[in-house]
Amino acid sequence: MLKRKKEWFILLCILAVFLAVPCVKTEAAPAKKKAVKAYKEFLAKEKISWDENWEVPADECKFAIVYIDKDDVPELVLYNNSTAHAGGFGRIFTYKNGKVKRVGAVDIDGGKFYYYKKKGVFISCYVNGGVFDNYRKIANGKIVHKLQKGKEIFDNKTRYYNSNKKEISKSVFNRQLKKLVGSKKKSSARFYLNTAANRKRKCR
Repeated sequence: MLKRKKEWFILLCILAVFLAVPCVKTEAAPAKKKAVKAYKEFLAKEKISWDENWEVPADECKFAIVYIDKDDVPELVLYNNSTAHAGGFGRIFTYKNGKVKRVGAVDIDGGKFYYYKKKGVFISCYVNGGVFDNYRKIANGKIVHKLQKGKEIFDNKTRYYNSNKKEISKSVFNRQLKKLVGSKKKSSARFYLNTAANRKRKCR
């Protein structure tokens, strides 16, 4: 009798696990749907808040829907090269507590944005006297600088730096990057013109 009760208990535990998995997916789906709906409404506005006390015309922006952090709710990345270069041509937004919130600035020189899907890490590319790839992470809703790889025009040598901007070797850089992203390869975002048609077809 005791053995049979134990077997029933194990079966109930296994059943509980299988029932819980669909619940997680079911909860994530509405969250994603709400986020995408909010992004569409956000992009449809006449002006977009680029920074505090700074708005830009929404139709000047291109958008991409990407998954940077670890959850199943996507982020919204905007690219606008009509803004000041020093301020960054890009902005990252997220959906939290029912609102679209700006996470922070990102350099998207050349119109390219690379990220490591669901690892929280993205590359902010800045071109000025050379090409500099800044590896940054979204942590607790904020952008944190982690690593840098860059080559100055007159130096023609790639240099590597840690989060404290101290020069490190290529091997140390690669080890630290692997700690951040594991074996995940970087992905490239695809930007679309902010039109009603694209919001309907591509904002999903």
